[in-house]
Amino acid sequence: MPLGIAGLFSVIALLVHITVPYSQGLSVLVDVITQYDPSDYQHIIINLTYLPRLAVALICGFALAVAGCVMQFVLRNPIASPTTLGVASGAELGMILSILLLPASIEVSGFIPAFIGGCFATALVFILSAKRGFSPVHMVLAGMVVSLFFGSVNTMLLLLNEEHLTSLFVWGAGTLNQNGWESAQILIPLTVIPTLLLLAIERPLSALQLGDDVASSIGVSVKVLKVISLALAIFVTAAVVSEVGLIGFVGIVAPAIARMLGARKLNQQILVSGLVGSSMLLLADLIIQPFSGAGGEMLPTGAMTALLGAPFLLWLLNKKLLQSDMKARESVISTYCHRTLKQVVIPIVGLFVFLVIVAVFVGKDQTGWTIVESVSILQLRIPRVAVAALAGVGLAIAGTIIQRVSTNPMASPEVLGISSGAALALVIGAYFGITADRFQQMLMGTLGASSVTFFIWWMGRKHNFAATHMLLTGIALSAGLDAFLRIALSSGQDNMRALLTWLSGSTYLVSMTEVYLLGSGILVFIITIALIHKWLDIISLGEVAANSLGVDSTRVRMLLLLLVASITTLATIVIGPLSFVGLLAPHMARSLHQYSAKQQLITASLLGAILMMTADWLGRTFWFPWQFPAGLLASLIGGAYFLYLMRK
Repeated sequence: MPLGIAGLFSVIALLVHITVPYSQGLSVLVDVITQYDPSDYQHIIINLTYLPRLAVALICGFALAVAGCVMQFVLRNPIASPTTLGVASGAELGMILSILLLPASIEVSGFIPAFIGGCFATALVFILSAKRGFSPVHMVLAGMVVSLFFGSVNTMLLLLNEEHLTSLFVWGAGTLNQNGWESAQILIPLTVIPTLLLLAIERPLSALQLGDDVASSIGVSVKVLKVISLALAIFVTAAVVSEVGLIGFVGIVAPAIARMLGARKLNQQILVSGLVGSSMLLLADLIIQPFSGAGGEMLPTGAMTALLGAPFLLWLLNKKLLQSDMKARESVISTYCHRTLKQVVIPIVGLFVFLVIVAVFVGKDQTGWTIVESVSILQLRIPRVAVAALAGVGLAIAGTIIQRVSTNPMASPEVLGISSGAALALVIGAYFGITADRFQQMLMGTLGASSVTFFIWWMGRKHNFAATHMLLTGIALSAGLDAFLRIALSSGQDNMRALLTWLSGSTYLVSMTEVYLLGSGILVFIITIALIHKWLDIISLGEVAANSLGVDSTRVRMLLLLLVASITTLATIVIGPLSFVGLLAPHMARSLHQYSAKQQLITASLLGAILMMTADWLGRTFWFPWQFPAGLLASLIGGAYFLYLMRK
């Protein structure tokens, strides 16, 4: 232990020595602190940029770690944190809305709307998980859905108001750049005071370890205590978000390390977590500074913490250090109602045909709503409608397969990081200029998606494909891959910026070539699935039952997951990474009482196509002449419906 601490301080000292401006090492830093010369420009720059940045990293790391520690302790949830419970994305939404809605004459600290947004997100998570008794898994799932939904809203507002919010893109990834001591002076009281209050109520909080019933029996007001402690954690998180943006994983990793270091009492966990969080964020920031220019303007620190935190969470999952109730499987379908495929499909096909007609012929121009008769306009619209429908079909098939293979109703190509893997491979290819044509793009995308899929399969196999374990693995992978995407997009290259719209899932300027590519690929996958759909029914029974029926479950899972990776890659190449479509369509099919693999695949495919066509039509119609990516609106529509579905 002492050797580890000494090694950590040695590494930090070495990085400080390397990253001090003008490469003069620790000596100039000591001179600035002990013999500050306001006439020396080197001293001025170090005093107003470098030292405040280090101070803000220490304060923010401490604050986020304390918030995560309290959330995990109060909720008895080892992976609760400001990011997994949606607090950070809610705080960001509050900040954005305050910039857009409040008059310029009214000066309001960014902390206030951030705090309100964080409270709203937390309340929404609690409402969604109330019917499941606030179970840890369901709360994390609710937080993930709320974060995805709010993230889609934030992106849409960013695209709508680019001139006002363009600077928020890098800020949203967590940037610690400073031009003075103002942020540190603001954050110190907003962090220290809540921490002291939490330490003051440590004894009644510790009683929560005995259970709510026992704590109530000894005179502890459990509900009031939980509300106060969570409000203080949200308060601290909002303060950090309002000053530096979103910084993930510190709130998960630091408390876990504190417990591994032997901190058992709550006051010990709070203080040790804070110190670990400070060290973690400072280390991440010092690592990126040499690669980000003179002031670290290019690489967001929040993305680096995700790169450091995601592998740790994966290791934590692999070591089985989480509580046993985190691995409990939940029943999704409690009651069955027989409904034939014909009864369900006929109305859906009718709706599909109606939407195709509306999407192709109904739109807006300078004079308002119109029915299009121009052949040139139809030639532009037909490929968009076809690509949207085909992408919806492909991702619905992929989502259905992966949910059945993993026996996890919350699995999907988006949630498990498969889409992010394909997108990251394409972004890396664009960054290095090696994805010039479709074949190279497909090769790179398939490699990225297949790598993520294999890793999920490998992790899942070690834990018998436990649904919760695979879900948490996907969350960690998605966060890490998204961090890579943030770093690539923050590089300032023109071709990286051009990918922003594609990353939102856009059908803009697609041609019949993309239609033929996606259509032929989806047709091949549909034929393949039609031949092996019985495997999906058998594999859903579990590994023992499948093997007893003569099916090699390991090989079948590998084949089906490879199929998922291929479908996801194909859809991602053409339209970009999409959220919620692969997660939502299979759920909608089950809600229509289609339980067999064949029935669910057919119904989910039609519903996925309808969802994507609707999103594409709304995106190019209701805000005319502006256009919004279909994937972004699909996330909003699907996210809103999924929030409703979770509450039922």
